Amino acid sequence: MDDYTREMRDLKTLVTQTLEKKGVLAKIRAELRAKEDRVIENNEGLPLAFLGSCTDRARQFHALPSGRLLCALVCEYLEWTQLDHTLKVYQPECNLQKDSRKSELNDFSSNHGYELNRNGDSAPLLLDVLEGFLKFEHSCSRDKAFETR
Repeated sequence: MDDYTREMRDLKTLVTQTLEKKGVLAKIRAELRAKEDRVIENNEGLPLAFLGSCTDRARQFHALPSGRLLCALVCEYLEWTQLDHTLKVYQPECNLQKDSRKSELNDFSSNHGYELNRNGDSAPLLLDVLEGFLKFEHSCSRDKAFETR
């Protein structure tokens, strides 16, 4: 291999690594998947779930209340982080209707005291749930440490 070919290969590798680190390639992949899915939907006239994009494992999980809630929380997180292309791919792959996830979040927030209708600057509900769990875990471990004294 001559010097020019080696230098070009090294340059391509460096550019690829840089674009990967900056998230550019991941965004392009997500955009491409979203566009592919839109083309399939437009040409076939069928939701993506009917085309087999939702796996059996996912379908079984989404039949559970906790599975539907988790999907809704992930969708809300993707909206909050403005990962629109990822959301456009994720939602059909999970066989989720847009309105169903809103009702899941409404039910969860009203039953567990979370504020759902917040401004866009506040953290996603998934983070609130995670932080609540971590505080609970911390208090449980602190209580156990106190009991052993």
